[in-house]
Amino acid sequence: MEWPLTRTCAGLISGNLSPAELSRYARQIDLEHWGLVAQEKLKASRVFIAGAGGVASSLAVYLMTAGVGRIRLVDKTRITLHSLNCQIFYREKDLGKAKATIAEKRLAEVNPFVEVEALEKKLSDQNVLKLTDGFDLLVDTLNDYPAQKLLNRAAVAHRVPLVHSAVGGLRGQISTFWPGKGPCLACAFPEAPRDLPAGLLAPLTGIIGSLMSLEILRILSDMGPALLGRLLAFDGNAFLVSEKLIPIDPCCPACHRL
Repeated sequence: MEWPLTRTCAGLISGNLSPAELSRYARQIDLEHWGLVAQEKLKASRVFIAGAGGVASSLAVYLMTAGVGRIRLVDKTRITLHSLNCQIFYREKDLGKAKATIAEKRLAEVNPFVEVEALEKKLSDQNVLKLTDGFDLLVDTLNDYPAQKLLNRAAVAHRVPLVHSAVGGLRGQISTFWPGKGPCLACAFPEAPRDLPAGLLAPLTGIIGSLMSLEILRILSDMGPALLGRLLAFDGNAFLVSEKLIPIDPCCPACHRL
């Protein structure tokens, strides 16, 4: 389906969206609660993704196809044979290479209108604020509590949302933390949460990644977060979805002064 340019106003056509982009994104522009304004906002947005594993592989592709303006992905690890089980960015020919290098290459093939940058770095106290500076939204795909605390620190400092995930076995969870507007990650997890199973069935990363991408697109387009103050859990054993409400902790050491 080609987007009929006569249905748009001249100001928007001559703005940030080219005729090719209008055609590429036509189906979502046609959505009742989306339209050209949301698409313009999406193109102007910048997303920081921590991790380049299975969940990141899924959600980053959907953000690219939807037309997010810029993505920075940070991951220090290298591709191993067991990476290929659920991390759809990678192939056997990539074994031993930096995930960041290959992820950037694969994502660049998805949509030429999106700026992609992948860095082979590990988040630390020294670099987290600089790496996340200027981004509208942070994404946690790490399953690593110390790194999650660093991301939460950045979300608090920059006053931006942090969309969180964790996967293991046949279970996964997602939530949105937004210091100043709702609970932060430390409100929900003042201590390291119980570890999820080390094993993992591949489709879980796609399920959780897809749900995360939908939440991210909602936030960036100003539809609003659906999961602020809610922890959504998916149980693949029983195909059940449950939720837990997360209140703001007025004594939270990370965000109580906001």
